[in-house]
Amino acid sequence: MIFTGTEILFFTLGVITTLSAIALINWNKNYHFSWKSWALLILGFFLLIFSIAWAVSSVLEGEPRSASMGLVLFGVLGLIILALGRNVVMKESK
Repeated sequence: MIFTGTEILFFTLGVITTLSAIALINWNKNYHFSWKSWALLILGFFLLIFSIAWAVSSVLEGEPRSASMGLVLFGVLGLIILALGRNVVMKESK
């Protein structure tokens, strides 16, 4: 076998991280983020990527309950922080 699950995970995480950085830079051109916006959006994207890494690695290790709890804890927290960051961006852009 050429690629294992862990290698595919790290490749996918690299692609997601790169696309997230490109999306943040493009959004910054339109909305001109403040430091609070940058902090919230980067933290939100980091938590979402971390939740994906946690879930996939837990499934690969045979711990599906840990995977689902990691998605619930880190994924939902990441979505909430991203929503807060979006609200800060929209308030500052008015």
